[in-house]
Amino acid sequence: MTNIQISPPLENLGHTSASSSEGPGDLYPHQIEGVRFLGKRGRAILGDDMGLGKTRQAIVAMEQSAPDGSILVVCPASLKLNWKREILIVEPNASIEVIGVDKGSNDDPRWVIVNYDLLRKHSERLHGVGWAGIILDEAHFIKNKSQRTSHCLKLLGVSDNAREEVTGPSQVYLLTGTPMTNRTRDLFNLLRCVGHPSARSFLSFAKRYCGAYRNDYGWVTDGASNLDELNLLMKEVMLRRKKEDVLDLPPKVRSWVPVDISQSLATHNAEIRFLDWFAATDPSKPNDTEFLARLTKVRTALHRAKYAAVAERIKDVLATGEKVIVFTCFNDGIKRHKKALGDAAVTITGSDDAKARMKAVDRFQDDPSVRVVLCNIIAGGVGITLTAGTHVIFQDLDWVPANHLQAEDRCYRIGQKECVTVEYFHAAGSLDAYIAQLLEAKMALVAAVEADEAPDESLLTELYDKLRALAPSLMQEAQAAKAEGDAAERIEKLARSVPVVGEKDIDLLDTGVREFTSARDPSVTYRVTFGRAGHLECTCEGFKWRGECKHVREVRSQVFDAEQSVGQGA
Repeated sequence: MTNIQISPPLENLGHTSASSSEGPGDLYPHQIEGVRFLGKRGRAILGDDMGLGKTRQAIVAMEQSAPDGSILVVCPASLKLNWKREILIVEPNASIEVIGVDKGSNDDPRWVIVNYDLLRKHSERLHGVGWAGIILDEAHFIKNKSQRTSHCLKLLGVSDNAREEVTGPSQVYLLTGTPMTNRTRDLFNLLRCVGHPSARSFLSFAKRYCGAYRNDYGWVTDGASNLDELNLLMKEVMLRRKKEDVLDLPPKVRSWVPVDISQSLATHNAEIRFLDWFAATDPSKPNDTEFLARLTKVRTALHRAKYAAVAERIKDVLATGEKVIVFTCFNDGIKRHKKALGDAAVTITGSDDAKARMKAVDRFQDDPSVRVVLCNIIAGGVGITLTAGTHVIFQDLDWVPANHLQAEDRCYRIGQKECVTVEYFHAAGSLDAYIAQLLEAKMALVAAVEADEAPDESLLTELYDKLRALAPSLMQEAQAAKAEGDAAERIEKLARSVPVVGEKDIDLLDTGVREFTSARDPSVTYRVTFGRAGHLECTCEGFKWRGECKHVREVRSQVFDAEQSVGQGA
């Protein structure tokens, strides 16, 4: 028997709500191995599957390997209070400060918790502390070049100058259930954070492991190469275990549910506009940003067309006595489901603060009257435990396969005793089919890297080609459906329903951008665009702090109202 012990029983490792009973207990064998790996490596990546207790392992490892000094935890805003709970379970008397939540600051706290978006605001204070250890949770958040990544690298003592040695604390743990979310290049910053020599130069890394090549527009780094070598390299600094290898969980059954959208004129019109644009683009010059923005218009229409089928399915599952978790990419659907379900449902969206999210989680977990949790796939897809639910429904298909895997495993994790059913609703005979192909291809790439297998190096090119081959038949089907529903009249009514505000009131869904002039300072312009996974994002300070703002709400409302007019024939 190991001497590593913590206070809650093992069955509570996957669920630490305020009402959880606590008593003596031990770590799981795989968690003991993880603690030892982190302590031995010092700077390491814990890439376990979601639900294997990465948070708990990191806390115990830090308590053992860095017993003196202060520990910094950097995580998404929604996870700050969960981290505080977990720390207090391992160390009940720990001194903890949660920046942005706690009023004032504790004197010399042992643990400091901050979210990624507050790093810049508190940079002077945070960079002035000689941290005994640093933990980056959901470390795939720093895969791209950004201010967030720069601040994290500075905290870790990693210089932009490849010749300089890595400084900073000796204990640095990066936690992520999805080390590679889309492409092999996602791994570069993870390796850079732990000071691996292969991550001194991105271009060198990309040439070796991303099949990088140069075209007329610069370096293309979307591919994969030398995967057997990359896999061995990752094993030097990363420990990754899968659920099926270390846990005896009940089965998880995944299925695809087709939805008939033949009567959705708004969807057909959106598809026609997109396909017209796509057919006119130059295949040799793909524009991923505009492509995503325009396709998101179609995804929005598909989302609304699938609402009735999803609502009916929720009712059917509730009739069996199960609790249901619904994920969507669009908050409009959450509002409609919530209105229909009333107090039987709780919601988790990007506009909720950390306390509101944890309250929703606790109610779903502990309150028998709460039968459904409605989650934005980004806001509710990470860092929370929903093991009270056994049925997962995806109303939408996200671009990033890791987002789906993360979301699925909110309930399929330590503490789950029942079989889990996962259903993906997709619109038959629509662009949903293409999105499904894209997801499957990306998932294949992720699996190939982990399995030392070489994936198709021309993945993205072939995906574009598949859509071009698919486009004529999709266009034919959409046009036929449009004609049957007298779509011409409806389009005219849609045009009349969209108000014209001014020259800067650009159609977001055609250009990908809409601009707003600041009411306080006319010289300042805010831009609403399609951001990660096609979600609306704004450059104003309100959105940066809350993940929501009046500009986004206005765009969302206008588009929604306009399309409702089309769908209802108003």
